[in-house]
Amino acid sequence: MNVDVSRQQLLDRVEQDAMCLQRDLHACARCTLLAVGRNLHLADETCLEVSLKTAIPLSGGIAGVRKQCGGLIGGIMAIGLGMVKYDARTSNPEARKPVMAASKQFYRWFEREFGNSDCYDIRDIHLGRFFDPADSEEMKKYEAAGGLELCARAVGKAARKAAEIILDASQAR
Repeated sequence: MNVDVSRQQLLDRVEQDAMCLQRDLHACARCTLLAVGRNLHLADETCLEVSLKTAIPLSGGIAGVRKQCGGLIGGIMAIGLGMVKYDARTSNPEARKPVMAASKQFYRWFEREFGNSDCYDIRDIHLGRFFDPADSEEMKKYEAAGGLELCARAVGKAARKAAEIILDASQAR
């Protein structure tokens, strides 16, 4: 029972951390990855910093082009960081199967949770339309429509689910 409580506290902390980061940084892929990475201690600071740098252009539907949500991408990156235990520079198809299955599970969960995997469609579904991030007037309307909180919730939930998958995989070993 105590293990469950601490697990729940950890998952709550990951979710809250991700939401706070997203509200502050507005960088969904990076915020998801950072919250999971630092709370689960998935990598040393240097490795995590390199991973975070690679996540920066993946936000806003991949560089703002309205494709996959950065929360989804950051979650999958975190799952890879947390589950891949072999030298990633080598071919290892058998060792790759669990992380691929876990990432697919996460992707399917994300689609069910938010109605789609694309940033554009998620905003359209939940806010009634997409708001152009390159237009300052559009961004004011996005904020007024609750867009910042929508993205913070998506990032928080994605980080929590990714952490849950990583913890489950580590217990299964």
